[in-house]
Formats: sequence, structure tokens, C-alpha cells
Amino acid sequence: MQFFRIKPAPLLALVPAAAVFLAAALPLALARPAAAQERALRTVVIDPGHGGLESGAKGRFGNLEKDITLAVSLKLKALIEKDMGFEVVLTRDRDVDVSIENRSAIANNHKAGLFISIHANGAVQKKAAGSETFFLSVNATDEETRRLAYLENNSSELQSRIDPSTDDDLMMILWDMAQNAYIKESSRLAELIQGELDAMLGTRNRGIKQAPFKVLTGVACPAVLVETAFISNPDEEQKLASDAFQAKVAEAIYRGLVRYLRRGE
Repeated sequence: MQFFRIKPAPLLALVPAAAVFLAAALPLALARPAAAQERALRTVVIDPGHGGLESGAKGRFGNLEKDITLAVSLKLKALIEKDMGFEVVLTRDRDVDVSIENRSAIANNHKAGLFISIHANGAVQKKAAGSETFFLSVNATDEETRRLAYLENNSSELQSRIDPSTDDDLMMILWDMAQNAYIKESSRLAELIQGELDAMLGTRNRGIKQAPFKVLTGVACPAVLVETAFISNPDEEQKLASDAFQAKVAEAIYRGLVRYLRRGE
């Protein structure tokens, strides 16, 4: 863990860098709920996982996660723009490197109302199958989820995962305050998207889970991460590589988004 050492303020030497970041972002987070519904009807940010030199998971037949996530994201963007009329921003629209920090910064700079990060899952067990939808938590739902978050968080530039065992009390207090405004909404969005994925794809219901994904950490709005299917499973890899299945994934996420936005109608 790195620490700031600023002579005029010696106390900051005891505060983790992440805590300083959260302290700066806290006023925005606490002011956010009042404008959440308004912004949700204006801008959706879609994050195609990985890209550039960081290819993500690789399937048995050579398909790369970064290509599948971009294909699905472009299809989802087209659906939202055509049928809902919202502004849709992609964190990347081609095969380029985008850091985790820049992905959340893009969402915040565009005053995103919702943030959806799209991925393809990977596992040691080739039979692992199904889709999963995650929302943010310091603690992972289970050991398998913790390992997945670790792999996603460390896939680029050896970035460290969020580990509550190494954070002090101040870090945890700031974390809770900054994220509390969005946790419930993120959970609801995750639940609705996962329900549509299960219904449309006919894949195993793996449910919604919580995990410390860094890409969700700095986003000042409800945010979810969708693991569309297992690219490590040869059968699901072939599905993920097909245009028809990618379209189904995009349609399922879109339907979940529609249901989420219609709650208040």
C-alpha cells in the first residue's frame, strides 16, 4: 500500500491513497441521489471490458473476451439509442487500451445515470456455465467471486484488488458513505438484468452477486458488471462468438434496463 507524504499536512501520511480519493469524491456522491433519476434518463455509459494489449480471457477456439465485449456493447448501444433515445457513451468503441480509472472517469465526466460493464467469464473448470451480474461490495459473495474480482482487477498493469483486510477504519467509513446511495439501485438493476439474461439465453441461473470490482468503485451512479457467459466453456465460447447470441445478450441487458427505468412510472 502506498501513502501520501506531504510535509505541510503530516497526518495525510497515515491515510491510504484510495481514502484520499474517496474523500474528494464524497461530496459528489452524497449530492448525487437528488439528481439520479433525471440523469438516468439522459446518459447511459457502457463499458466493453478489456481492450488493446489487455485481451481478457481467451477461449479454447481462440476467441478473446475483449472482442466479444465490444461486439455486445455496440449492439446494446444501438438498441438503447434506437428505442429509448438516451445518450449512450462507450468507454471504448474500438480495440484500444483503457485503464480502469479512466473507465469510471468517463462515466463521471458524462454525468452518467447508469453504468454497465460487460465481460465474458472464465473459470478453471471447463464445465462452468451461465451468466452472472454483479454490483459493488467491499466483500465478495463467495470465494469464487473473490477470485473473479481479483483476476479482473489485476488484468491490467498489475492493479491491486480492493482488500478490506488492508484498509483502515477511515477507508471503510468513506467507502460506505460514498457507495450507500447507489448500492440498492445497483442491486435492483443487477437483479432485473440477470432475470432477463436467464430468460432469454436459457443458461444456468447463477444469480446476482457482490464483488469488489475496481471498475465499479469510482462510478458516481448505479453500476453493474455483467459476465455474459463463460468463454472458458467451449460450448458457451462458440455461442459468445456468434452474432445471434451476442444480439440476445444485448437484448436481455436492454430489457433489464427498460424494466429498471419503468419502476417509477
